[in-house]
Amino acid sequence: MINVQSLSTFPGRNMNRKNFFKALGIVPLLDLSVKSFGNSKIPFLVEPCQTQRDAEGPYYKADAPIRAVIETKGTPLRIEGKVLKSDDCQTPISNAILDVWHCNNEGEYDLQGFKCRGQVKTDVNGNYSFTTIFPPAYGGRPRHIHFKIRAQGYKELTTQLYFQGDPNINNDFARNARKERVIAVSAENNLNKGVFNIYL
Repeated sequence: MINVQSLSTFPGRNMNRKNFFKALGIVPLLDLSVKSFGNSKIPFLVEPCQTQRDAEGPYYKADAPIRAVIETKGTPLRIEGKVLKSDDCQTPISNAILDVWHCNNEGEYDLQGFKCRGQVKTDVNGNYSFTTIFPPAYGGRPRHIHFKIRAQGYKELTTQLYFQGDPNINNDFARNARKERVIAVSAENNLNKGVFNIYL
């Protein structure tokens, strides 16, 4: 292991950076990586795209029905996106299950049935979509939608989705939300739409 002090007595201390790395045997690895991956990022220098985990909260309920329309009473909202592998940020994961739940238009969670709850599955290209409502803010919490994502060979992911411009976004769990979980919403044909890509 080389420390700062030992550099002063290291043979050829005035050598340039490439020769220094060559002396350590690093250049061949870098050269191989650059040749193999062209202009793309070198794999061991790429930060993984893992979607940030978040609290499950007290209102999760298993066995929600599989359906593309989760709720209709409220302001319509369509969420779509892809489920992708985190190690390369681009390979789609097919047949992943997204377990979705949120409060109703009055800010309440259904604990008796499955209102505002549903499961959707990704297609062969990792795409998913569902239609629901804009959940309201409640108790100081920002608007949010809960997700559990399951796919064979991957660790289950629990996360929450938030929305840009929400005045409560700096409260509770949301204050630490990474920017990719705080999505923009645009209006298209009288329907609000947002895109949320998920990385496992």
